[in-house]
Amino acid sequence: MKNKILIIEDNHDVRENLSELLTLSGFETFTAANGKLGVEAAMAQTPDLILCDIMMPEMDGYAVLRILSKNEPLSSVPFLFLTAKTELADVRRGMTLGADDYITKPFDDVELLDTIEMRIRKHKAQGAHNNSPHAIINLPTGEQIIRSLPEALMEGEARLIRKKDLLFAEGQTCRYVFVIQSGRAIATKIDNYAKEVVTRLYQYPVIIGVASAFAGNRYQETVKAFEDLEVIPIRKDDFISHVLHDPSSASYFLQQMASYQVQADEKLLLQAFGSVRMKLAATLADLYSFYEENNMAVIPVSREDLASMAGTAKETIIRCLSEFKEEGLVTIQGSDIIISSIQKLADLRY
Repeated sequence: MKNKILIIEDNHDVRENLSELLTLSGFETFTAANGKLGVEAAMAQTPDLILCDIMMPEMDGYAVLRILSKNEPLSSVPFLFLTAKTELADVRRGMTLGADDYITKPFDDVELLDTIEMRIRKHKAQGAHNNSPHAIINLPTGEQIIRSLPEALMEGEARLIRKKDLLFAEGQTCRYVFVIQSGRAIATKIDNYAKEVVTRLYQYPVIIGVASAFAGNRYQETVKAFEDLEVIPIRKDDFISHVLHDPSSASYFLQQMASYQVQADEKLLLQAFGSVRMKLAATLADLYSFYEENNMAVIPVSREDLASMAGTAKETIIRCLSEFKEEGLVTIQGSDIIISSIQKLADLRY
């Protein structure tokens, strides 16, 4: 049976040329001239892959992806954006929304076909795995993982790390992982220009140092207390032994480390190509997720710390934060930053 590909493209010539190329390559194709018709076509006959332009009348490609991602039969169908726009913001936004790949026009026929075939193979292999009796259906939560740790692992004396004090430094010998009991921590690395770059924030339920424990004998990052922090140390070797003998823990930490890698890659792109507004918006969005209560977050962060987290100068952050205040994106009370609506701020990241 031929694989079916839905082409959603408002340009008639591009749409027909794509359909002809794919038909000659052994695929079955059906087309739509705008996003609205594309959604209807996808729901009428589930394709094996979707090629979708971004800028279209009626409904753009982002809206198409949002709608289809909420439809259970279609949410897992490989979705490739096809567009002439090559700006980083468009790439990041599309991939963040859940697109599987991104192809720019004019495209190379061989590259396009290789990408399509690879995505279809990967999708079918994943489907076969999910249907197997060994597939992982529900991963445990971080809280469940911590609660399931054997008491023998948690016998260490709790440590109190005062705000801005060091838990461990990049390059130090990794002897322990640390279970957060309360408070928050901040992770940093030194870049190629000897500049300290914030890579991650930690709070309960998280175990700090897992990637370093499995990577070798050295910590891969520096971790400091972002506020007063209470942790319980677990010997690295004991922790690794437990994870290797507990499938649920192994699955959880594998997924966590993969997620951290994706976040690190996104942050690297943002630092390299993002504007100051994008960097600040992304940083505030991350902080919002840490401090949010009842759809509002009061963030007690100094401008120095905020600048370090955003990877730019303090003066630049103050100026940009003032712009956000004037635009109604944030409220400032002393050193606290108050965010009552995250959506507009989050949209600035892309």
